[in-house]
Amino acid sequence: MSYLFTVLVGVAAGILGAILGVGGAVVMLPATEYLLNLSTANAIGTTLFAVMLTALSGAWGHFRQGNVNLSWGLRVGLGGLVGIILGSYLFKEYFSSREQVLTIMLAILFGFMAVRMARDTWRELKNGNQGQHQSQFKAPLWTMPLIGLVVGCLTGILGLGGGFIIVPAMIWLYGAAPYLAVGTTLLSIFPITAVGAFAKLSQGFVELPIALLMGLGTLIGVQLGVPITRFVKPVIFKGMFTLLFIVLTCSYLLRSLA
Repeated sequence: MSYLFTVLVGVAAGILGAILGVGGAVVMLPATEYLLNLSTANAIGTTLFAVMLTALSGAWGHFRQGNVNLSWGLRVGLGGLVGIILGSYLFKEYFSSREQVLTIMLAILFGFMAVRMARDTWRELKNGNQGQHQSQFKAPLWTMPLIGLVVGCLTGILGLGGGFIIVPAMIWLYGAAPYLAVGTTLLSIFPITAVGAFAKLSQGFVELPIALLMGLGTLIGVQLGVPITRFVKPVIFKGMFTLLFIVLTCSYLLRSLA
């Protein structure tokens, strides 16, 4: 694949990350594995390195827009640092040599995201495309590092930034507005992905040229995506990615059975 194509993958991932707060890994991981022919372990490491750049650029863009709660982002991020260290260790010692296990885990994760995004899409269409509503329930703030711990561990193992967990948690558990949840999530996952990315680089699971090209694309895509969050309804993107996640779930399941 050409250098331009690799950059364009990053652009698409950056736009998605800025709009939905998912870090863009859901685009880059299958692209590096299926289109760039990387092994699952190397695809995870390479994607995580690029996601680090997405999170940094996205967090800065949202910070300038006033879409970041610094206190919340730091709480989740600190918990995530512990989780990413644990997850990176488990990846190196156990999961990196068990591709079928990784494939099954990715199938389950993409299946979960497909169900959640389909449900969100249906609710938004049913409610007149008004988006997610803030919850009346407020969880105590001391639980935020626990969410970061779980996300960090998953990030260390599967290379996904964890926005698909943190964004709904911010909205449903802590009453954040959707745009604030996205910006704060990108801030919180930056330290998590940074530690994980350099851990995987030291372990030899990062194709650095590909990661840097995708990262360059994400820097462009995120800055394009941040203003879009104010004008384009996320339900449009959610519907498209529901279909993509269904296809990816089936693909990973078939691979795990091969």
